[in-house]
Amino acid sequence: MKITHIFMAIIIIFITGCASTLTHYELGMQYYESGKLDDAIEELQSSIAVNPSDAVVHKALGDVYADKGLLSEAIAEWEVALKLRPAYDELRGKLEASYMAIGIEENDKGRMDEAMDFWRKVISFNNDNIEAHKRLGLAYLVKKDNSSGIPELEFVIVKNPNDDLVYKKLGFAYYEKGNFDASVRAFETLVKLKPTDAMAYNNLGSIYIKLKRNNEAIGILEQAVKLDTTKPQIYNNLGSAYYQDKQYKKARAQWARSIELNPLDKTAKENLNILDQMGE
Repeated sequence: MKITHIFMAIIIIFITGCASTLTHYELGMQYYESGKLDDAIEELQSSIAVNPSDAVVHKALGDVYADKGLLSEAIAEWEVALKLRPAYDELRGKLEASYMAIGIEENDKGRMDEAMDFWRKVISFNNDNIEAHKRLGLAYLVKKDNSSGIPELEFVIVKNPNDDLVYKKLGFAYYEKGNFDASVRAFETLVKLKPTDAMAYNNLGSIYIKLKRNNEAIGILEQAVKLDTTKPQIYNNLGSAYYQDKQYKKARAQWARSIELNPLDKTAKENLNILDQMGE
């Protein structure tokens, strides 16, 4: 009888002892693995209350928050974990992807400054993240900060020399900064990347006109007209190129065509008036 009591006592001690060894973290992970996310959060929070400097628990809690779609809460926990363990490479990847995603969401909501802050964080984790540099650079251009935007986009084309959108935006940004030679190079590359894009030719032609490279302007704008006969701005630019080259009859024909396509084209009308006053 005594032996039976002793045996039962040992069993009770063994069972209760096993139960007591399950920490809040272990229980939380069991709940997490079984899909009980709210219970997992409660246990992991209890674990952090006991030991707030445990990077593994903060990381796990962040993972649970992320699975619940609570990305901001997840980021907060991952940031704490990374501070506690700076060499936690897995966390750096999670934060980089999360910052990028939230930046895009903020931008879509019209909160560009907030979006830019998140993309800067992405770059702080991974300077080779081309998408973050691109989005940040384009945002700077929207804010008319070409001095900040140009270096970001220049970084992008070094890494990805086939990004036609970046060349287009750089071409305009260089032009606005008065760097016409750089603008020409950007649009010349764009034409090579998009040989059937009439407006790419038009933009390049307009810079050639600015630089008084008349023959090149005429050639490139004639190609633009062949690609698209519906754009009045192309005819306007071609007329200007002919005018600058003193081919006044051809200039008149192009401006007249621009007015046919757009009867409200004040620039073309003014240019024709100049030819009339010249007797050309």
